[in-house]
Amino acid sequence: MSIVVVGSSNIDFAARVAKLPQPGQTVLSKGYISGPGGKGCNQALAVARLGVQPIFISKIGDDALGRQLIESLASDGMDTNHLIIADAAQTGMALISIDESAENMITVVGGANMTMTRADLHEKQDHLRNCDYLLLQLECPVVAVDCAIKYAREGNAKVILDPAPVQDHMVMRDLLALTHIVTPNNSECRAITGIDPVDIESAVKAAAILHEMGPETVIIKMGSKGAYYSSGGETGMIPSFTVDAIDTVAAGDCFNAGLAVALHGGQPLPDAVRFACATGALATTRNGAADAAPNIEQVLSLIETGH
Repeated sequence: MSIVVVGSSNIDFAARVAKLPQPGQTVLSKGYISGPGGKGCNQALAVARLGVQPIFISKIGDDALGRQLIESLASDGMDTNHLIIADAAQTGMALISIDESAENMITVVGGANMTMTRADLHEKQDHLRNCDYLLLQLECPVVAVDCAIKYAREGNAKVILDPAPVQDHMVMRDLLALTHIVTPNNSECRAITGIDPVDIESAVKAAAILHEMGPETVIIKMGSKGAYYSSGGETGMIPSFTVDAIDTVAAGDCFNAGLAVALHGGQPLPDAVRFACATGALATTRNGAADAAPNIEQVLSLIETGH
């Protein structure tokens, strides 16, 4: 029984600003923090903190940032043996600005993440074939993501895709045809379906289009409104948790990690989505990307108390 995460790893540098800069504008920050990031790394570390040791497949550079990343993940008890070291590429990095309302602006340098190949995944095929859930995002080359999906589907894995960043329409159609569970947020949903899920009615229409593209389960992350789910004729809206948000970076990644852990533990879909909402909400109460991931006790407490 395992959860495999295939995706990006970065070292993030995040600075707090009063307002996000406009084009051509320079803004000042009182300081910055650095730590592990990248959508794959965020999901993997969140899964680990929720009590399940993931198999994390990612590609990093043979450089100082790569060594910092390995040390950081290992200090959290994660197995770093499945990380792939690139011969001639830098470890990915992200430059993040966060304003006083917790909105963010992110520039990502893909680096080694963008050198992941089918050959890299071929070497990991046994783990992919034997996992129960495969967590994916799109910060790595599509050919690698597609390869990971196909190996996983040769076994009994359920493929959970966070379609971020959204690729062109034909690529999304090909990937969604192989995906079991897709979890777009508002903007990703709009980019894929042309529908902005601002309420339940519009979420229902968007989910119908996504189902037609392949996934048996659609979960639309609607921010402060909560999350809408649709699967096999079962639908529902899970309300969000009220928390004091300071930083929305990685909230969606923590949501997906919570979803995978809950489903892996046998929870029915509505309960799993609620668990995911709680995990994502808690991530907004902390600074950082991967480091914002909560632990299992904190998630269960929020579910029980509602705050």
